This record gives sequence, C-alpha cells and structure tokens, in this order.
Amino acid sequence: MSVIAAVFDVDRTLLPDTTAERLFLRFLLRERVLGARVAAETLRFLAVSGWRHPVRDLRAHRPWLRGQQEATMVALGARCFEEMIGPRLAKRGIERVRDHIQEGHQTVLLSGSLPYVLQPMARMLGVRHVICSQPATRNARLTGRLAGLHPYGAAKALLIRRFAEAAQIDLKQSFCYADHHTDEVVLRLFGHPVCINPNDRLYSIAQRLGWPVEEFR
Repeated sequence: MSVIAAVFDVDRTLLPDTTAERLFLRFLLRERVLGARVAAETLRFLAVSGWRHPVRDLRAHRPWLRGQQEATMVALGARCFEEMIGPRLAKRGIERVRDHIQEGHQTVLLSGSLPYVLQPMARMLGVRHVICSQPATRNARLTGRLAGLHPYGAAKALLIRRFAEAAQIDLKQSFCYADHHTDEVVLRLFGHPVCINPNDRLYSIAQRLGWPVEEFR
C-alpha cells in the first residue's frame, strides 16, 4: 500500500523571511561560541576554494563548524530553536503541518540547514522525518565538512526520491511546499506542489504551470 507524504521546505517557507541557519549563526555569535579563530578558518577555506561561489561553498561545507563538539552543537541548537526560531515559525505553516498529520500523511522537513535546529523543530511540530545537511564528525567533533549530499536543487530532488522509494511514498499523491525557484525540480516530483512565499522566479513558474501559490505568515 502506497503512502502519502507532505514535504515542507523550512527556510522562508515554514520560517518566513529568513533561514534557520542564519539565526543559528547569530545565536552562536551572541553566545561567543564563534569568534576570531572561526572567522580565520572560514576565510582560509574561501581562499582555497577560490571565491568562486562563496555562499554556496560555505553552505556545502560549513567550515565554521570545524572543531566544535557535536554534543555542544546539539544543546545549543535546541536553545536557539526555543529562543529564536520557534517563535518565528509561520502560524499558517504550523496549522498546515498539523492538518497533514491529522490526515495521516507522513510529514517531512526537507532543508539544506543543520539538524541541530531542525530536529527540535520536528519535535515541536510532530514531524516524523528530517532530510537535511549532515555534518561529518571525527572523534565526536565536527570536521567542517558534510557527510553526504547538501540538500539543494537537484541533490534535494535526489534525496527525496531516495526517501520516497525507501518509505514507499506515492509522490503523485503527495504534497510539497517550497519557496524558491531552485526547488522547481523538487516540486515537479509531486502531484500536489504548492509555492509558499515564492520568490519572483518561482512565482512566474507557478503562474505558467498552474501551481497554487500561498502565503505562510
């Protein structure tokens, strides 16, 4: 028997106007977990990468996490979610997640952000599955690299296809909520794509393809 899922992007979808990782970074700076050494590590990484695509490279590798104890990041992520992220979640988004849970659908957070802030979000919302960036570790410390794919664009679509196959999800009966034009390849996998707070390019795509557009605030 096939399963129906509801897959939710997080940044600027359930969390309007910002990203979970940006808030986490702000929290870590406030708590003085990150400082001059981390800035130097990040600059060195960018120098080696050649500054080709600095934002993309940083998100795909996370050099600012290098050397941090993973257990510490888990604890700090829970605090950050409680203080800075949870209160910013869109009320309408929370309601939609809970509607799908009530319908018996498998709920999923699909995000390029970090598990340290997404796992507390999933627990609060009652979401069963999280597909996200997974930092690599060595001896319980973070290496500043990712283990596996960075969920972005085509990689996001590949990860959701793998999940759907393993969990026997019927994507053509399932729902996906996302905000960005780079999520088009993901939205096209689903029978019920919904564009939430879309940027201009995704809005144009939605108009052309007849996808519904909604606002989560």
